[in-house]
Amino acid sequence: LSLAYGDASYDERLAIGRRAQLGDEMIYRPGAIGCSVDTSLTYGEFDLSFYRALMESAMTTDRSPRPETIVDIGSGCGRLVLASAMLWPEAARVAGVEVVPALHSLAVAAEQSDALPGSGPARELYLGDAADVLRVGAPLQDASLCFCYSTTHPSVGNVLTDLSELCGACLRTGTRVVTTDKLLGEGESRAFKLVDALEGPNRETGGSVGYVWEVVRSARLG
Repeated sequence: LSLAYGDASYDERLAIGRRAQLGDEMIYRPGAIGCSVDTSLTYGEFDLSFYRALMESAMTTDRSPRPETIVDIGSGCGRLVLASAMLWPEAARVAGVEVVPALHSLAVAAEQSDALPGSGPARELYLGDAADVLRVGAPLQDASLCFCYSTTHPSVGNVLTDLSELCGACLRTGTRVVTTDKLLGEGESRAFKLVDALEGPNRETGGSVGYVWEVVRSARLG
């Protein structure tokens, strides 16, 4: 997998993410007038062995369809998307959506690398807002299993705000969602069932807890 990224090392990929979040000067100025840091843009790369364990836990739920359409929300350089294609060649599709153009470009280049297997599920990469590709009528409306490295995503306490709203608005009931270190929160038109919780390695935080959810109530029609 690392061969697909050529000369773009882990540190260089982190630098691209930090620049997208903090600007070209890459300086965090908390409290500065006009300064707003989008924590959801904090770039990181999740441990592959832990990712596999979490996703396979999600795949064992009673309502798990086959084959899966796997989506990485905030896919960065596409590492987990490409890994998913190799880990679960029986999947229908594996896809990622990313808002940072430079990271998306890295993902597209890696996806086209000769270092990757030529067989397996379709690999799809989207640039833009996740809601625009997950909603009814959008390319990923059939998402059945979603992952989000949500450790730094906006939350109230440890309850995710924006991601909870996204899942409740765009995902079908029965869809499984994996979050990291933070919980999905219920609302008037959304509810989630906690299916599993696992602890695992994370070199960027010293360790993480992954949560496996099932969407049990959604505002989505169709």
